[in-house]
Amino acid sequence: MRIIRLTEGHLGDFQTLYTEFFMELREKQGWKPDREEAYRKEAEGYFRRGDLIFLALEGAKAAGFIRVSSREDCFWVEEIYVRPEFRGKGIGRALVERAEKEVLKHDSSLYLLVLPQDKDAIGFWKKLGYDTINTIELVKDIKETSRGEGFHTIEILGERFRIFKWKGEKFTDEEKRFMELLEEFYGKGGTKKEFLELVNRALGGGWSDHGNQGN
Repeated sequence: MRIIRLTEGHLGDFQTLYTEFFMELREKQGWKPDREEAYRKEAEGYFRRGDLIFLALEGAKAAGFIRVSSREDCFWVEEIYVRPEFRGKGIGRALVERAEKEVLKHDSSLYLLVLPQDKDAIGFWKKLGYDTINTIELVKDIKETSRGEGFHTIEILGERFRIFKWKGEKFTDEEKRFMELLEEFYGKGGTKKEFLELVNRALGGGWSDHGNQGN
């Protein structure tokens, strides 16, 4: 397996991989993808403007890619993708490490955004040492949209938020139950203060006793 910086000669491989990435993502989300030609045009545009793009090659076949952009003096992982038949071989890690090596020539940090529904991605990045997520995406529908009721309820420090339900999400039964209880709690008028009081009591009381029993 080789990791190479994208060149004109492999642009077609990158365009194909980029398209496959979004086709798979939209399938997980249950959303309709754009036309293939639109993705191929986007991919070429990123190459032309000079984004950091690396390909993983298995023999003569492109196995995956990572794309890093630079904005506001920071470097961001925009996409990483490994074809299904090549997964589990350390290719994703190798792509990240190659990107990190290049970024270190210019900066000391590499950023990314991860959708909370994508548990596989979160697990992957945490294993590689990425552990701080400090961005929350907010939206206000200033006129009626087609979003429907396809949301889960989550919380961060007692604040209520919503995330889209995905066709391919992998929440455990405990996580699903937790989100259902949150929806019920907030739906009945529960407040941030009340939620934090409940959690603090549990962590400061019953959880401490449970932990001590194991010592």
